[in-house]
Amino acid sequence: MMSRLARLRHWIQQPTTLIGLSLVIGGIAGAATGALSGDMATTLLLSSLPSLLPDNSTARATASALIPPAVAALEKRADTQPPHT
Repeated sequence: MMSRLARLRHWIQQPTTLIGLSLVIGGIAGAATGALSGDMATTLLLSSLPSLLPDNSTARATASALIPPAVAALEKRADTQPPHT
């Protein structure tokens, strides 16, 4: 029986997980800095769900409901931050 840490390590080493995590990081960073529109960031984050949660429809539904408000909050935060010089 695999320990939880071993299962987590195995999951993180999967290529689809790495791709999904890169989409999440890109979507969050893009929304937080204003480099991506809210729609584009939401699309990136929603497209990462099948690779990160392949067999869990409940978690996918929950994440799908939480992503748009989270991106809107990140966009609002990016709008209030002073530009970097």
